[in-house]
Amino acid sequence: MQTTAKWLTPTEVAQTRKNSVTVAKTMVQSAFPDWPVERTEALLDGAMTTWGYGPLITANTLVRTNDLITAAWRQRDNITGVMLLREGEGFVPLYLHRILLALKMQSPTALWIDFTPLKEADT
Repeated sequence: MQTTAKWLTPTEVAQTRKNSVTVAKTMVQSAFPDWPVERTEALLDGAMTTWGYGPLITANTLVRTNDLITAAWRQRDNITGVMLLREGEGFVPLYLHRILLALKMQSPTALWIDFTPLKEADT
C-alpha cells in the first residue's frame, strides 16, 4: 500500500493552530486549578511569546513546572518573575528582580516567566 503526502491548506493550518491553543489552555488551566482563567491564559501567552515555542510544547513545560511557578508566584510582590533553569530532567527556579537580567540569561535551557502580564490579568 502506498501512502501519499498532502499539504495542509491555509484554512487547515489555522484550524490546527486554533485546536492546539485550545488544548494548551485547557492543560494549563488544569495544572493551575486555583488560578483564574485570565491569569492562566496570560501565563501561556507570555511564555509562548518569550520562549518562542508553540502552544503544546509551552503548555507541557508549564504543566511540568507548575509547582515551581506557583511557589514563585507567592513571592510576586518581591520578584519580577522566575527563570526556570533546566537541570537534568527537571528545572530549578531562580527568582529574579530585574527583567533585563532575565532577558540576558534566557536560553533554550533557561526559560523566563515574567509576572507582569499575570499581574495585569488579575486587575
